[in-house]
Amino acid sequence: MQRIVLLASVAAAVAAGGPGRAQATEVGTSRTFGVGFQLGEPTAITAKVFVSGTSAYDFGVGFGGWCYDGNGHSYACDSLHGYLSLHADYLYQENLVNMTNRLDWYAGFGGRVVLWNYGPGSHADDVALLARVPIGVAATFRRPSFLEAYLEVAPALRVYPPLWFSIDVALGARAYF
Repeated sequence: MQRIVLLASVAAAVAAGGPGRAQATEVGTSRTFGVGFQLGEPTAITAKVFVSGTSAYDFGVGFGGWCYDGNGHSYACDSLHGYLSLHADYLYQENLVNMTNRLDWYAGFGGRVVLWNYGPGSHADDVALLARVPIGVAATFRRPSFLEAYLEVAPALRVYPPLWFSIDVALGARAYF
């Protein structure tokens, strides 16, 4: 009976992460600054800075080949008429699974500025300001211990020029230093 209790205790400790597994990855602890790339909306070069174990700032410079007509509807256009996007978010991140690899969920708030050529054949630049609420999951790994992969959904409300609701979805990865 004592062997069964001992084996059950060891199995529970291993399943819960056990001692020594909490620091299986260096992301967010000894490595707090990451740079990467994401695909989706917006396709962007991203950076993330942890300011504590559960708080981080996320930044991105995006680009793409989508344009918008006078009614705010999107259409595919060539690369000369694409957009430039800048976003910044504050994120609260909490652990879901902490074993050999770690899975975290996060939520936050922030903003996005989009600059694009407005209308087909138009050469006038235009701007949109959006309020965002990013929600996502981030996976970090024991090997390589500096890598983070994430999936993010960010409902956004365009507050300027007209009100418009959109949802940004992105899949990305970052290397931490």
